[in-house]
Amino acid sequence: MHFEVGKEYSRKTDIHGRFGGQAQGGISTPKNYPAIFLFTSETGAQHGYRDEYREDGVFWYTGEGQTGDMKMASGNKAIMEHSRTQKTLHLFEYVRKAVVRYIGSAECLGYHEEIRPDREGSDRIVFVFHLDVDSVPDPVGHDLTTSDPPQIGSLKTLKLKSLDELRNAALAKKPNTQSTIERRYAAFFRSQAIKLYALARAKGVCEGCKEPAPFQSKMGPYLECHHLYRVADGGPDHPENVVAICPNCHRRAHYAQDAISFNKELMNIAVQKEASFQSGLK
Repeated sequence: MHFEVGKEYSRKTDIHGRFGGQAQGGISTPKNYPAIFLFTSETGAQHGYRDEYREDGVFWYTGEGQTGDMKMASGNKAIMEHSRTQKTLHLFEYVRKAVVRYIGSAECLGYHEEIRPDREGSDRIVFVFHLDVDSVPDPVGHDLTTSDPPQIGSLKTLKLKSLDELRNAALAKKPNTQSTIERRYAAFFRSQAIKLYALARAKGVCEGCKEPAPFQSKMGPYLECHHLYRVADGGPDHPENVVAICPNCHRRAHYAQDAISFNKELMNIAVQKEASFQSGLK
């Protein structure tokens, strides 16, 4: 089973038509494949489903159940037990009706409970799963990963690293451990590394409009990191999927009438910069 990060798929044809599983709802558990499909959408917020990346690099994903307290059964139980049952979590986001974009594979680090309204407006207990999402794309045309990925390092030294060291840190190898604390730290480390890398790569110039940063902050030229796939905005990602842009371009990427085409332009810019990086043309 293979999905390409960033690629769009027809949920009905490309996913359930090939692998089975429930064609409705946010969690789908095909019987004959070691996979669990998770779907997220902005419209879910209307029913208390608020999915988002957090500052620590972990993605919060709301469990299933539209009314009453959620139960640790069916899809919710499948997420919690995916490591034991050796099933891979695959996260998709809706981009339009019936079409989803693949965000990456994920690992559940745990969950917590919250009080949120159900679809009828009544307060109930919901499960919020903590996912460590791997959004590193497959190699396309040039090497996207280091031949020997470095290990997770110290947050204190990140700001002192060179451009290539920051890139390596963003691609750091996940720890081979069952320790939830270490896995959470790894997610946070990579999310911080990718932000610092994007800012260092831009060298104080917006990667969108090519204008100098609008002002100087205490940390240097002020630019904002923009992940090129909406749900990943603010979360761990790959250097090819992130740009450092001015606040105006950032708002344009999210809200302008030409947001889709502008994001495609930004994607091309990031790909070209990464290709140049790999060729030693920094």
